[in-house]
Amino acid sequence: MAREVPGSVVNSVRLLGLIVATAGVITLLTWLMRDDVILGWAEGNPSAQDILAQGGIEQLRESPIVPGFVAISLVAFVGFALLSLVLGSFFLGGHGWARFVLTATVGVGVLVGAVALDSHLPTIFVVLAALVIVEGLALAVLLWRRDTTAYLRGELTGDLHGDLRGS
Repeated sequence: MAREVPGSVVNSVRLLGLIVATAGVITLLTWLMRDDVILGWAEGNPSAQDILAQGGIEQLRESPIVPGFVAISLVAFVGFALLSLVLGSFFLGGHGWARFVLTATVGVGVLVGAVALDSHLPTIFVVLAALVIVEGLALAVLLWRRDTTAYLRGELTGDLHGDLRGS
């Protein structure tokens, strides 16, 4: 008899996918709005402000002091998406340790989102950072619900296809 997958587990995996999608949008916007991201970063950096005053955004963009925001965000996104895929699979498969790792991952995501809120980024990034925080907190709640715990302990059993066959 197959194990019954509760709604909290299914919704956890869906929400994890939504977080990955949000991170993908942030990565795409980092590329599309790279000058705005650089200008936001430069706002708190006196050396960058000097370069900006002397040669404009073109000179600042070419300066070695500017981090490779697009490359960093792309690598971070790919790593996060792959980690989420693997952890989501193990979690859905009933491996309890995946819940702890997902919770830690949520914690890091909430921390990164909080830092982004105060980083002089364009408004869309602030909104998306707040969204990631809300999504992460909602995921944490779903990960630790009683029915999720019962599922991970193997306490839920039943026929997964019973509803489809009318039984």
